[in-house]
Amino acid sequence: MGNLGRALGLALACTAMSVSSGAGAAADPSPASHPRLWLQRFTHPPQGRYTSGVVEVPSGFSSAVVSWNVTTPNGSWIETHLRARIGQRWTAWYDMGHWSAQLSSDNRRSRTAAPDADGRVDTDTLFLRAPANAFQVSVESHAGAAAEVPQLTLLAVTTGSGKNDASARGGAPSHVAWGHDIAVPERTQHVHDSPDALGGGGEAWCSPTSVSMVMAYWSERLHHPQWDTDVATAANGAFDPVYDGCGNWPFNVAYASEHGLAGWVERLRGLRDIEAYVEAGLPVIASIKVKPGELAGSPYKKTDGHLLVVRGFDKGGDVIVNDPAGRPGNIRRVYRRRQFEHVWKHGSGGIVYVIGPPDILKRLR
Repeated sequence: MGNLGRALGLALACTAMSVSSGAGAAADPSPASHPRLWLQRFTHPPQGRYTSGVVEVPSGFSSAVVSWNVTTPNGSWIETHLRARIGQRWTAWYDMGHWSAQLSSDNRRSRTAAPDADGRVDTDTLFLRAPANAFQVSVESHAGAAAEVPQLTLLAVTTGSGKNDASARGGAPSHVAWGHDIAVPERTQHVHDSPDALGGGGEAWCSPTSVSMVMAYWSERLHHPQWDTDVATAANGAFDPVYDGCGNWPFNVAYASEHGLAGWVERLRGLRDIEAYVEAGLPVIASIKVKPGELAGSPYKKTDGHLLVVRGFDKGGDVIVNDPAGRPGNIRRVYRRRQFEHVWKHGSGGIVYVIGPPDILKRLR
């Protein structure tokens, strides 16, 4: 893994709320760490309904995204819910999405509901009207054919604080990551292999294309051919029929987990956090939003939402990406450091997908 061993000791944990591997959840042990990520691993997948303990977030939050790793055989499925504590009062339980690998089961979809006095869910993200200081998350498992049940192995919640996410300071750059370029296979989203062109077809497939590239990297690196799926297959596997698109953040991570990889959605503070992942040998998928003139050298003038793979940094600290909006031969690009950080943090508040082999990710988080 190159410099994976050296990077495993880095301070990635400074952004984590807590990490647990049993069936219960721990409260944040470090209020000063500006927590953004809570992870729960399961050595024995829970059956029926699992509800976490109360997870304290002393720094406060106004948004949250739930993600998960699961296998859902024969039409089995899960539904996820989250509630927040505002002051001393709990909100209602918000539906954060239903997931099944089998789209025809009608049990893979985000949920649409009218906003209430405390907040609303926009596809994959809970937005609160007032800052909260704690949350609970729950997952309910439903059996499929032949009474087969989902196997939930990881549950994650990442939180954000609105405008503060764009201005959050991520620490001094890590020059160790500069000059490191992970050889992620290059793929374009401009494909027309799906007969149903789900979610708008290739022009809208930036997210599953990015996932397909990262899965192909790990497949090649560790000789697991089952991890390598083409762009159209990944798009079908991540499609959200309610959102009518393939860009639902947790659905893309869940799709990778159905194939044996692991991962989560995480809100990072800045490029220093991405550098730590690159130092550890992990490419990440970043969500950006670009206005005209904001990202020199991109294959688009603007985009209201786009996903791409961050594969490294050049010797000057600029960001090396695989941009799926490019055409074959022009996927790998280098974007100016300040410009990229701006369109990423002001676009999504620092959202990334972290996807990799379970054993490697477990050593990081």
